Amino acid sequence: MFAFNIWAGMRADGVSVRHCKNFRFSKFKNALAELLLYVTIIHVIYSVMLQCGDNEAAKIVIKSLTYVFMYVYLQNAFRNLIKAYPTKVALRIIYHVIRLEFTRALPGYWQPIIERYQREHDSDIINDKEKEGEQ
Repeated sequence: MFAFNIWAGMRADGVSVRHCKNFRFSKFKNALAELLLYVTIIHVIYSVMLQCGDNEAAKIVIKSLTYVFMYVYLQNAFRNLIKAYPTKVALRIIYHVIRLEFTRALPGYWQPIIERYQREHDSDIINDKEKEGEQ
C-alpha cells in the first residue's frame, strides 16, 4: 500500500520516472518518514505488549493498526489518482466507495433525490424530538 501511494503521488505531481522531471525529494522524504513512524509505532506497541505477556492481543492490535494505515494509504492513493487522471469517472467512484461516501458514488441524478429524502426524514426526527420535549 505504501508503494502504491508513492506511485499515485508521483502520478499526481506529473513525475516522469525516466527523466526525473518534477520529482521532489522532500515529498519522498516525508513519505519515508511516515513509513518509519509506522514501523516504529508497531515495534514499540508490540514490544510493550509482549513484555506484558499479551502475545495474542499484541498481534490483534498490530493487525488492526496495520489495517488502519492501509486504509488511509489507499484513500490517499486514490485521491492522488483523481488528481492525475481527472477525467476517469471510475477512479472517482472507487474513491468515494472507499471513503464510504455512497451518495457521491451514485450517478448524479440520484444524489439530489437522496439528499432531499434525508432532509425530509431528518426534519421529521427533529420534530419528533421537539414534540417529546413539550410533553
